[in-house]
Amino acid sequence: MGYARGRCPRYPETEARDAVRFLIGRDQDELIRIDYVVERDHHPYSHGTLEYGRVLGSFTNAIESPVLARQALAYVISYLRRRPLAA
Repeated sequence: MGYARGRCPRYPETEARDAVRFLIGRDQDELIRIDYVVERDHHPYSHGTLEYGRVLGSFTNAIESPVLARQALAYVISYLRRRPLAA
């Protein structure tokens, strides 16, 4: 367990992040807002907000990093399994 950068030979040398933390900021009116923080060396490196449309079944804003996009999609799919409809 822990951070892989600098310790795992398979970890990409060009990867700037150690971890990404996601949380649901709001789930209302068919739109899910997901806030995220990217960490590096145990400190915040960058952050942002994503929006996922339940009707569209996709993110409504562009995600520049393909890795972040895949991680965010995995997070929202997991969330939707637990909370199919907003409370």
